Amino acid sequence: STVMVAVGTSLSAFWILALNSWMQTPVGHVVVDGQLIAGDWIEVIFNPSFPYRFIHMMLASGLTASFAIAGLSAWRLLKAPGDASAMKTLRAGVIVAAVLAPLQIFIGDLHGLNTLQHQPAKIAAIEGIWKTEKGAPLVLFAVPNEQQRRNDYAIEIPKGAALVLKHDADAELRGLDEFEPDRPPVAPLFYGFRLMVGIGMGMLALAWFGAWRLRRGAPPRALLWTFAAFTFSGWIATLAGWIVTEVGRQPWLVTGVLRTADAVGHISGAQLGASVTGYVLTYSLMLLAYFVVITHMAGKGAVTEARK
Repeated sequence: STVMVAVGTSLSAFWILALNSWMQTPVGHVVVDGQLIAGDWIEVIFNPSFPYRFIHMMLASGLTASFAIAGLSAWRLLKAPGDASAMKTLRAGVIVAAVLAPLQIFIGDLHGLNTLQHQPAKIAAIEGIWKTEKGAPLVLFAVPNEQQRRNDYAIEIPKGAALVLKHDADAELRGLDEFEPDRPPVAPLFYGFRLMVGIGMGMLALAWFGAWRLRRGAPPRALLWTFAAFTFSGWIATLAGWIVTEVGRQPWLVTGVLRTADAVGHISGAQLGASVTGYVLTYSLMLLAYFVVITHMAGKGAVTEARK
């Protein structure tokens, strides 16, 4: 059943990400009487950003699951030191995470280069590049000032962005000034990307250190607490990444083809409010139930007294 669920969700992810990727990098379509018609389904499905986005999301899912397993196992070991089953699942989660984390960073870099090619405005917002320049710095942190078109309180690595994105320290990067007024809002992308990358680098460091430490014997409580703190880090990083993906496409619903404003439905504010409220309440209750059940199981252990 586990394999069937994994296969089913992977197939679902394939089609969802194919559609979303086409909305980011649309190809293979024709416009007939103002309507978008698929001209070549292979091009539509396997559009330029799909391979990178699909692999990136699959690896993100694996990292999310592995850190959830490792974190809940660590929580169990904090409650019941010496639990053999919890130690096994901790090792499994850490090993998988140690393998997937560097792969995710590598694929993420390729995905970024693909985005630079097809959605340069999104990259400019992510990097906080307001004006086209050669040898653009890598902005580690700043407060994007959209009114003044600048970064306040910036901490930068000189020529870092050019080196990362073009692999040439003196390369030219297009700034947001080239995309007015069709540029995305900067702050959600700027902060969302750094949150995602920061968590990803933390995952890599923790997974590698944890794998090394587990080879030497039982992990110290400080390491267990750290893994427990990272239990839900994958979800946070994934949500941050999707904010970057979707907000970065604005003001387009389908990049360069259909604006979001032109696709708005004719529904009232009350209808929209009721729908959103229903979704938020339903998923909040489901999320609360999930947290309660999963933390209870982690605290009590997976092995029942009867099986003992």
